[in-house]
Amino acid sequence: MKTACIVSRLNHSRPWADAFKAGLLKHGWKVSEGPVARQSDLLVLWGVRNRLALEAQRNWGGATCILERGYVGDRFQWTSVSFGGGLNGRGIFHGPFGDASRWEKNFAALLQPWRASGGYALILGQVTGDMSVKNVDIVKFWQEAAAQLKKLGYRVKFRAHPSSHVMSIPNVEMLPRGTSLAEDLAGAAIAVNWNSNSGVDAVLAGVPTIACDKGSMAWEVTGHELLTPPAPERESWAHALAWKQWKLEELASGECWAHVGGAI
Repeated sequence: MKTACIVSRLNHSRPWADAFKAGLLKHGWKVSEGPVARQSDLLVLWGVRNRLALEAQRNWGGATCILERGYVGDRFQWTSVSFGGGLNGRGIFHGPFGDASRWEKNFAALLQPWRASGGYALILGQVTGDMSVKNVDIVKFWQEAAAQLKKLGYRVKFRAHPSSHVMSIPNVEMLPRGTSLAEDLAGAAIAVNWNSNSGVDAVLAGVPTIACDKGSMAWEVTGHELLTPPAPERESWAHALAWKQWKLEELASGECWAHVGGAI
């Protein structure tokens, strides 16, 4: 019998941990829970902040599953399920990515045609203390991006993350707080981000987007240099994205594990 250890320290992740446990039990796994990792075939964590648990599991030679917020639609109603211990685009995902049915059922209306040129360059902010930007001076990146975009002739605007304390970027026009991402994207000719999930929203909205870190979930459909970005085919990326996030009931029923767990 395969064994799994679920370590969940956060209250908001508790329902997801419980549902994931129920799904594993339906597939015949023996599941333990606790505040610290135990040697097991599979370690399950919410996010990647628990470096001690990740390192211990690597030393034991077991697999790691990371649960995090979803990427498409209402992110609080979905969780991503990846393996390998990496965050977002640095994780390993499993599923029938060539099957379009899940995207068509849940998200088809979100994919808009690529936008015609015209508008400003929108820099998409992130929370400065987030794990996704821990290896970059993100404020310096925003400043350098703004300077380069101005050289390219763009009017540049900055959208601060709603949870960020960053209130201004020198010499960059700040969009007012309280407007929606959709409203701010509506006037954008291009969008620029490090690896924010808002880059996924921008691509889906039809805004050609630059992502400068491989942790971006939109990496394969974005440009990676501070130049006018491409407008590639997005359908295959979107179809795969739909298999990278799951609802609470899909975890609990075992449906998620039936699709993602075959390689573990």
